[in-house]
Amino acid sequence: MKTITFICDKCKQSKSEADIVAIDVSYKIVRQNHNYPQSASAKKDICKQCLDKLGLLHQLPEKDYSEPENRNLRTFEDKLVDILSDLGVMFEE
Repeated sequence: MKTITFICDKCKQSKSEADIVAIDVSYKIVRQNHNYPQSASAKKDICKQCLDKLGLLHQLPEKDYSEPENRNLRTFEDKLVDILSDLGVMFEE
């Protein structure tokens, strides 16, 4: 028998696979004096409870989902820095 444990990267609690939402984050840095951009990406698993606390919908309604989807995108964009900070990304000012 094999048991797989899923851990939320935000709250660090053990969750079931159905309670985890995978979020992919990537960035690209273009330097003026270089011919190629530097890029990186990371995948983080966040539980539905943490997404609820952030005000993000993890399941859209089956009908008329355009308004909730747009609201979700705006909320995600507004809270992106907070989410990344919670996941351990450091920012310099």
